[in-house]
Amino acid sequence: MRLSRAWGAYSYSLAAIVWAGTVMAAIAFGFVSSLHHAIWILAMPHHAMAPLWLWAVVGVSGIMLVVLWYRIIAAMMRSQIQRRHLLELIGPYLRPFPSSVPGPLAEVADWFMVDDHDERYAFTWGLGRGRVAISRSLWQALDESARTAVMYHEAAHALARDPFQQALLQILSEAFKPLGMGSLYRRYLVQREIYADQTAVRAFQGDDLPLLTALKAAVESAPSLPSHVGLAGALEARIQFLTTQQPMAWSDMRLRFRFYASGLAVLVTIAEGILVWCHW
Repeated sequence: MRLSRAWGAYSYSLAAIVWAGTVMAAIAFGFVSSLHHAIWILAMPHHAMAPLWLWAVVGVSGIMLVVLWYRIIAAMMRSQIQRRHLLELIGPYLRPFPSSVPGPLAEVADWFMVDDHDERYAFTWGLGRGRVAISRSLWQALDESARTAVMYHEAAHALARDPFQQALLQILSEAFKPLGMGSLYRRYLVQREIYADQTAVRAFQGDDLPLLTALKAAVESAPSLPSHVGLAGALEARIQFLTTQQPMAWSDMRLRFRFYASGLAVLVTIAEGILVWCHW
């Protein structure tokens, strides 16, 4: 089976970028329009004074812009430190992959075996070309078909640039968390596993037994693995998909409420900016 790019896997990242850009643009417009109007009043004859509420809008919107940019930059630095820490942890234990990788899978990622401990896991990392690591314990616990299912699952992550998408969404989540970005990020962490599961199931013409076998082996070994390996938080949704073949809905009630509430705030900010800009 040749891997194909599922453009729906990028929907959460695109939504996050559009939403973050909209929020920033709305706040910047409110700041610029309020500042423009205050300067316009000060330029009037007879030393007119801008009202206090207008300076309050300038101050609040300016502080919000500074705080958001600070949170974005701080989140980027934390993300870089986390990636460096991950490489320091797994670097000494990476080994060449013990078997040949099928052509379509070798094209999308570099493959490694992790020889550090007895936990069973597999994960993909790398902001550029994807790199896949599978623990030796998991590899040895699986039969040939389950191994192949794991490889297709991880290759799907690499093809969708999930490490880059996760870093992007994590940064935006930390910066815009009160505006619904945190819910969007958590939703993405689940949905990306389902997309990768769909790829693995298609590799076996709809047979989900190899993937279920691999998932069971990983969960039995360490049921509390952190979410970045795609088990905690996503397990129930993955099992539901494998059982019903129905993918998870794009959004839930909590996510929609956050977006509706923050969307209203954005509209009010834009309306305020338009009114002030027009000197009404």
